[in-house]
Amino acid sequence: MKGLGGAVRRAGVLILALLNAGCVVGPNYSRPAVPLEKSWQKAGSASTLEPRDVRWWRKLQDPQLVRFIGMGISGNQNLKEAEARVREARALRGVAVGALLPQANLGALFSRSHTSENAGLISQLPQKNLINFNQNLYQLGFDASWEIDIFGGNRRAVEAASARAAAGIDNCRDVMLTVISEIARNYVELRGAQKQLAVAEENSCIERRTLQLVKVKFDAKRASDLDVERARAQFERTGATIPPLKASVRESAYRIAVLTGRPPDALLNELLATAPIPNPPDIVPVGLPSDLLLRRPDLRRARDDLHAATADIGVATADLFPRFFLTGQATPQAAKFSDLFRQSSLMWSFGPSIQWPVFHGGQIRSNIRATEARRDEALARYRQAVLSAMQDVETSLVRYGEHQVQRERLARSFQAQKRAVDLANERYGQGVSDLLTVLDAQRQLADIENSLAVSRTQVMDNLISLYKALGGGWEEPAP
Repeated sequence: MKGLGGAVRRAGVLILALLNAGCVVGPNYSRPAVPLEKSWQKAGSASTLEPRDVRWWRKLQDPQLVRFIGMGISGNQNLKEAEARVREARALRGVAVGALLPQANLGALFSRSHTSENAGLISQLPQKNLINFNQNLYQLGFDASWEIDIFGGNRRAVEAASARAAAGIDNCRDVMLTVISEIARNYVELRGAQKQLAVAEENSCIERRTLQLVKVKFDAKRASDLDVERARAQFERTGATIPPLKASVRESAYRIAVLTGRPPDALLNELLATAPIPNPPDIVPVGLPSDLLLRRPDLRRARDDLHAATADIGVATADLFPRFFLTGQATPQAAKFSDLFRQSSLMWSFGPSIQWPVFHGGQIRSNIRATEARRDEALARYRQAVLSAMQDVETSLVRYGEHQVQRERLARSFQAQKRAVDLANERYGQGVSDLLTVLDAQRQLADIENSLAVSRTQVMDNLISLYKALGGGWEEPAP
């Protein structure tokens, strides 16, 4: 055993010498510079600069929407899939870390063998009965090896695996952001369709009464058959808009249920009950363009992918250099089990080894060039993702601001047209104007009211797109 102890001490000195001379090959990752605006072009006209709001959907003050989003965060199947990928990436990082540590194996063996009495020299012996042809062998085996990561290939592999684990987390956050936004968008579209449906049904009732009134006047010889058909045509035209709106309400309800991880009809009873379209908050937390690099999970994921691709170059470069190993083996062997643990039964070996790829037909350098190309691809994807993110925000800001202006003007137009309908009815009752004037005023009022409902839905849809473009909402708890 003294020899084994001396060998271990000499190996320890060798390890220290190699580690002191060690390095990490390959380029170090640094966050790439990307061009960013100092402020958003349309931020002043649509919103106010504020610290980011994590749970932006709570500002809409709709308890049902808040509850459905909570159900989506806990039950969405796409989110569960992304969470499983996070666990996979973390486990693979553990595999990479394991390569930095010593590897040891323990084994045991027992065998019983019988030698032929009629083979070779044994068959010529005169007193074969003195030979024991049955043999037992007891053996314990312990072997260990440790790759000393002198040039940092394994450390680069851990770095790449860590970056991919971070990318998996950011992908999970991106899926969460999408789920939240889609539930909110479908909820707003459902409430908008309900409002349009209510407007259509109300106008249909008004036009039915108008048609009945014209029929009464026609029977009294005070209206023509042309007036009757015009009133009937408008009534049927409005009624034709009702079935598609009912289908739209159910379609949105089905999508919300599936987004929460439930069967399509699971939430029908709750969602078919009429409720108003949520109102936008007075202040939208826009922040600065530089905040996108921290807030948007897709940009964070692209950055992590770039980090992993950069570390992969070091992994590939390390294959150009020698690899150093310490290996050892201790194996007690004995014919009797009682002798197995005696020092005289021990067989051992211990020492360093080296492997150096001398010629591989250019494979290693070609692999390095391939990893460098993948790093350049990841860099281009990251920069393009940043540009696309800024475009998303600017577009959402413009749409949100301009649709707010449209909604306000439609609201004023609706009030004016209501007064016009009242005046047309009054003048028709006095016989001053014909029925066509009344029907035209009613048609315009219905169109404006429907456009107002659509505009309110679009304002909220653009607000949700703005929050998504800004990257808000993923800070909810996630694995």
